[in-house]
Amino acid sequence: MSFSMLARRRNVDPRLYKALRTYPYLAKYLASVARRVGFPQFYDTYELNYDMKKLRDINILYPVGDGIFIHVYMPPEGTVSGYRKYIAIEPPKPDPKLVELIELKLADAISESDVSEDPEERRKILLEKLSRAIRVVDRPVDYSRVKPTTRKIPVYRTDYMYLKYYIIRDKVGLGILEPFLHDPWIEDITCKGVGPIYLVHKIFGPLETNIEFRSSEELDLFVIRLSERIGKPVSHARPIVDATLPDGSRLNLVYGSDVSLNGSNFTIRKFSKVPLSITQLIAWNTMDERIAAYLWMLLNNSMSGFICGETASGKTTTLNAISVFIPPTAKVVSIEDTAEVQLPHPNWVRELTRDTGSKESSVTMFDLLRAALRQRPNYIIVGEIRGPEAAIAFQAMQTGHPVLSTFHAASVERLIQRLTGDPINIPKTFMDNLNFVVIQSAVWREGVMVRRVLSVNEILGYDPKSNVVIYIPVFVWDPVKDTFIFRGRGASYLLEEKIAIMKGVSRKDMRRIYEELELRAAFLRALVQRKIFNYYDVWRAIVKTYELGIEAALKRLKNEGTL
Repeated sequence: MSFSMLARRRNVDPRLYKALRTYPYLAKYLASVARRVGFPQFYDTYELNYDMKKLRDINILYPVGDGIFIHVYMPPEGTVSGYRKYIAIEPPKPDPKLVELIELKLADAISESDVSEDPEERRKILLEKLSRAIRVVDRPVDYSRVKPTTRKIPVYRTDYMYLKYYIIRDKVGLGILEPFLHDPWIEDITCKGVGPIYLVHKIFGPLETNIEFRSSEELDLFVIRLSERIGKPVSHARPIVDATLPDGSRLNLVYGSDVSLNGSNFTIRKFSKVPLSITQLIAWNTMDERIAAYLWMLLNNSMSGFICGETASGKTTTLNAISVFIPPTAKVVSIEDTAEVQLPHPNWVRELTRDTGSKESSVTMFDLLRAALRQRPNYIIVGEIRGPEAAIAFQAMQTGHPVLSTFHAASVERLIQRLTGDPINIPKTFMDNLNFVVIQSAVWREGVMVRRVLSVNEILGYDPKSNVVIYIPVFVWDPVKDTFIFRGRGASYLLEEKIAIMKGVSRKDMRRIYEELELRAAFLRALVQRKIFNYYDVWRAIVKTYELGIEAALKRLKNEGTL
């Protein structure tokens, strides 16, 4: 099927028609696959939406920038992998002879003064050096006849566009992984070893890609170069590396076959530049507005809590989303192994651990937590507690520094077991310093994986007679109706015995606490109804409640539709 035939198809989206004219390689690709899998439906990147999760027979094409297009489709019957396909359509690779000529020119042109840690600055330098090394011509060039000593390499105009892409992709970006980093809908990138790379798409779930490593030598070389680029080189002596990529994504590298039967492998957890908002989580029914309002009241009154769940249950997403409830004037210190916490607070001190392989020069979570206690924070946020640093976190709580963190545990019982057992060993008598625990999980509903808050629990304290830690589930998810059950007025120890006392609310006026809960829930519900989903727009709306008062802010939102 030629371009002219593609263009004559009925109902071809005008945007796709324009893309086919601009990028001939896209037309060539579609012509090659149309008979086999059908003609895809074209969408702009941000036209994709979570309602598409329920689609089964998908065939969708969308652009992700720099001339890259993504084709996601259900393979024809008879394919045995069980995976939907994710095809990254990139510009064609330029002539190897041209690449060789340009490499020589750039090697001569780039000096030590041109080295920069900033990817955007490196991109500018490379493009500037490239423009000086070539002259663009309007006719195809036989690059095998061009001499390396030529002052300016003649480059055919079309080849120049492709050359720029690959120079930036391989010298500044992450090489063959670049299409995945361009795609805002990717959650995880997994290379299990030689063979195709696998993804987890936010909408379409697990996917098998057309990008692959064909040999262990190719994969090993890629892993070595990637580790060197991020400043943590792998070796047989140090085969495992955890690091953060320039865009903030989390990377785990395993090198060689000594510790991995399939050889080198890596996993990248994509970083989202704008976190998901609490209103978006409410709209997706991860939690309801009453749970969110309850957490708002807790965080507004310096309560300590853990967001718990299994791997990929959305713990960090929820942590970022509810952090907007910490008062806007609070000084917040965050402590992480890899940078995932994102806060809108202007007075935010961000700390990261440093692993040099040496005890003397490494900086651990324990070290940073201990240092944070001297910084007089109003809140300490720990990306994830998993070891001895938990002891310092509980000391911080005891000395009046509220702590918010994530923790790997599927239930409150498992959380307590892990905290009080080896190697953490927190005394059970200390457990009441932790005020609340949110249990979250990834669950399947109607064939689609979704995240749900299974319960929100209040820790009451330790009972020495029964030798157990007592807790109350204030909110519980009903899996049959997919709704959240609130135990009702009189059920919350934290609201009645702590927050009410802080606010000077007497026992006979206790209804005022629950009225405030409903008022905050109504405000969040109004934000959802008006589709205010951007993280920073929600933050500004929360800040307005401090300026106007919640009741006045809600009235303005209902009357004027905006704050």
